[in-house]
Amino acid sequence: MAESALALPVRRTWWSRLWRNRVASTGGLFIIAAIAISLVGPALYAGLLAPEQRQLRDGIYQDYNAINDGPSALHWFGADYLGRDVFTRLLTAIRVSLTVALVVETINIGLGGGLGIIAGYFGGAADMLISRLADMLFAFPGLLLAILVSAVFGETARNLYGGVGRLLLVSSALSLVSWPLMARFMRGQALALKSRDFVVASQSLGASNLWIIVRHVLPNVAWLIIVAATLDVASVIVNEATLSLLGLGIEEPGASLGLMIFKAASRLERYPLQLFFPAATITLLVLAFSFLGDGLRDVLEGGSGR
Repeated sequence: MAESALALPVRRTWWSRLWRNRVASTGGLFIIAAIAISLVGPALYAGLLAPEQRQLRDGIYQDYNAINDGPSALHWFGADYLGRDVFTRLLTAIRVSLTVALVVETINIGLGGGLGIIAGYFGGAADMLISRLADMLFAFPGLLLAILVSAVFGETARNLYGGVGRLLLVSSALSLVSWPLMARFMRGQALALKSRDFVVASQSLGASNLWIIVRHVLPNVAWLIIVAATLDVASVIVNEATLSLLGLGIEEPGASLGLMIFKAASRLERYPLQLFFPAATITLLVLAFSFLGDGLRDVLEGGSGR
């Protein structure tokens, strides 16, 4: 078995350590619950009503008799300024945030992680080109660059693909500012690994670079990538909400946590709960992913958990 830069934990030990870390396990359970309820919650929520009333819990349908109403048996979290059910829109917003985070981290791992490993392992011209490209993107404040991209291409994306276009644009803009950090991190790991004895021995035995990367480099950085991506999800959720808050992300009649906050901000004094629910959801999601990422890092480093 190849020597590891950071020894990967045995599967049973990994799970037991993560489970003993109460903060991390709570964060993980909350994330699983958020995913499940965002997928099946709207249908179950509407199903509690008689068939002729179910449209009242549609996140788009406007119940003019419940405009700006507080929580009730009909609308658990109340209704917004257009009479739309806040709870249903909140579940939809959670699904949007998690979808954006999934797309961003997939690109982040594939592009940033792949380019970082190439730069660190091969060095030379590849390292120079990838590193300078990352430095160019680092020269811009990340969120401001995402705002610029969303502002410039937002109208085009909406005209071509509608609401899905805005979702893809937000994901692409946030990926653009996320992958350089992952690339720099993976470059450092690849640089450290390529001088290890097991890599040098494989090279001297005539193993191909692709085989060495797949057999030795990737297994030793896989968990580091997972931890980095998990921790990065928290900032992606906040940045996506910020773009929507500024009117550069998801648009009406779609739902986004940032968009819900933006629409409720002007009515904060009279209807504070309309802002409280999406703001609290963002806070809980960010804390959950941060706690889970910290717990995974503790497990990777051999910690016994809190």
